[in-house]
Amino acid sequence: MGEIMMSVETVDQEPTGLTALRRRRILEALPEAMKARDVDLHLVFTRENSRDPFAEEVGLGSVVARACGIFHLDPSGQFHRTAIAASYDTTPIEETGFYETVFPYKEQGIKPFLMKTIVGAGARRIAINASRDLTIADGLTSGMRDYLEAVLGPDISSRFVSSEGIVLAMLGRKFPEEVALIEQAAVATQEILSEVLSASTVCAGVTTEKDIGASLEKKTKERGMEVAFTTVVVGPCRGHCSPSDRIIQAGDLIRIDFGVVHKGYCSDIQRTAYVLRGGETDPPAEIRKMFDVTVAAHEAALAALKPGATGLAVDSAARRVIEAAGYKGYPHAAGHGLGRKVHDVGPLLGPDWPERYGSLVRTPIEPGQVFALEPMVYTTLESQGGEVQIGLEEDLVVEPEGARVFGKPQQELILIS
Repeated sequence: MGEIMMSVETVDQEPTGLTALRRRRILEALPEAMKARDVDLHLVFTRENSRDPFAEEVGLGSVVARACGIFHLDPSGQFHRTAIAASYDTTPIEETGFYETVFPYKEQGIKPFLMKTIVGAGARRIAINASRDLTIADGLTSGMRDYLEAVLGPDISSRFVSSEGIVLAMLGRKFPEEVALIEQAAVATQEILSEVLSASTVCAGVTTEKDIGASLEKKTKERGMEVAFTTVVVGPCRGHCSPSDRIIQAGDLIRIDFGVVHKGYCSDIQRTAYVLRGGETDPPAEIRKMFDVTVAAHEAALAALKPGATGLAVDSAARRVIEAAGYKGYPHAAGHGLGRKVHDVGPLLGPDWPERYGSLVRTPIEPGQVFALEPMVYTTLESQGGEVQIGLEEDLVVEPEGARVFGKPQQELILIS
């Protein structure tokens, strides 16, 4: 075939910001993850309108026609990075500096370049982005897989394995500078929530859920940040929902689930406050017990959250505390990964519910992973109009010796008079 090869090994401009972080992941984390899983080639294959969500991580986020990123760890340990794309799609790929070689194709299409590169690699195990449980590792569409299998043939296609473990290892562990940004976002979120959940903002009989949401947004913008999401719930549980026109009343339990975006990184914090009735100086005993048990469940989960543990063990530690106190278990996982997305890549801190959470609850936890931790007590309270929960969620990083919570965790129920 008439090959046109573009070498981009030397890049005049050093990548900065997110591009630099992604390049480090490709050069450092990806080959390490491939070697650990005995995979010698990782293939990312994508196109417009049904783009693989992982494509952006490897510089293929803006392609139109079929494009491929091929990462090959040869028997000598050399790591080769090749991209194949339509001729009008190659410039942004080259500018990332992610690839040593970029092949541009025209009328001949991607097929001859795919065959030459992949067949020539002689790979034993080829990771493709197809996964049952990890969404970002499941971006290879059915049609694109059919195309690959038709082009490469049954022998090479039989070597396909899931990239799930590779993608999780590559994206789950955060660089120190990323951890610092997430921590800054978490601390700012805690401060905003403390300011809003106070008598200066909440007035029984006047303030609505929407008013609280507006205050959260205003204070976020004052800090030069963006709102990632806002959930304000008074009364019975409504799950993930927008603030309503409901007016806050004395005796209400206010639960806020809220996050900000700071320089591209998210926080995810929950806080609970009780609006005192006239003459009250403390919440009702049933609410106090719910809160105290929730705090104890968090402490148990934190003690279990360390390198080598599984999310299942962390969730079980929290769930045992809650169930021992006479409450039913919470209907969700105890926590999830946190990073550039509120629900980011990482092991899941959840129960053994195979049809809901799959295998991610059994993935070992590693240093550098960041989580939002949220085991909660749920129960029905007539005074609150139905089933309510204590909203308590903290953000943390896993360090070699265990979990470190960002900022100041909520230890006492917030009281608003």
